[in-house]
Amino acid sequence: MKAIEITKFGGPDVLSMVNRSIPEIRRGEVLIKVAAAGVNRPDIFQRQGFYKPPIGVSNILGLEISGEIVSGDAHLGGFSIGDKVCALVSGGGYAQYCIANVKHCLPIPLNVSLEDSAGLPEALFTSWSNLVDKGKIKKGESLLVHGGSSGVGVMAIQLAKSLGCNVYATAGSDRKVNFVESIGAIKCINYRSEDFVSEINRITKCNGVNVILDMVSGDYFDRNLSILSRGGRLLIIALLGGAF
Repeated sequence: MKAIEITKFGGPDVLSMVNRSIPEIRRGEVLIKVAAAGVNRPDIFQRQGFYKPPIGVSNILGLEISGEIVSGDAHLGGFSIGDKVCALVSGGGYAQYCIANVKHCLPIPLNVSLEDSAGLPEALFTSWSNLVDKGKIKKGESLLVHGGSSGVGVMAIQLAKSLGCNVYATAGSDRKVNFVESIGAIKCINYRSEDFVSEINRITKCNGVNVILDMVSGDYFDRNLSILSRGGRLLIIALLGGAF
């Protein structure tokens, strides 16, 4: 099969096409003929030399894909050979064929193209695992999403809204603010011109929010704690603003 690999670190020009053997599946895995692959921050960091893949996973870039299941073991988890799926993978997505854990595969939604669905798994699994599995967010609760216009932010807002939550967000420009509100946020705060702590206190009458999804951290840490309601949950998923 053809695959894209890096032989040295650098810009997009270090990506090169090579021939690789089709990977062999193990128990609980399926082989997917790749139609499209998402591009995520770790892919860029790996290409630049700032991210080392975990031991035992493919060194080929690509953490989310879409395509057709072409083989699998006896445990297909409700899928069938020939099904179109999107999947979160540990690497290897920039290739004609890629292995995925069957538990990390999702059926492609109706009216969503293979190209668009390749960009769903990373953001969706991240949002679900944090908001639902860890954050235990429930219908009627309030959520503040920092980085509301980011990939994870966009997914988290729509997921929480579909669960019946009241969603607020932050973003860095008026254009982004308008976009975030158009996808379901009750209020998006431009952090460059407004203080999100004061605004959340105003909106909630100083009661705070139940859950905060934060990919900034740094000096946001103490500010986040100040606007959490009693029993609130702060979910830190990245440190773009530095350690706290």
